[in-house]
Amino acid sequence: MPRVKGQTKISAKHQVTIPVSALRDAGIRTGDVLKVEADGAGRLVLTRVDELLARYSGRLATGGRLGKAVEGLREEWR
Repeated sequence: MPRVKGQTKISAKHQVTIPVSALRDAGIRTGDVLKVEADGAGRLVLTRVDELLARYSGRLATGGRLGKAVEGLREEWR
């Protein structure tokens, strides 16, 4: 199969090399942690994990109880 700009091939180990231009356009850099999700047949979505955290941060309305509980657990480990 000849190389075509912007395309890649899945290896026998199910690995994929993502073209640098696509990574640059998406603002993804070396060392970023990505979540991979299927979005229908033949479609995968890569999302940087810190963007997921920012999107869902503060979504639980616990009146601060959750944060206090987590802090209490952290204290137990110290």
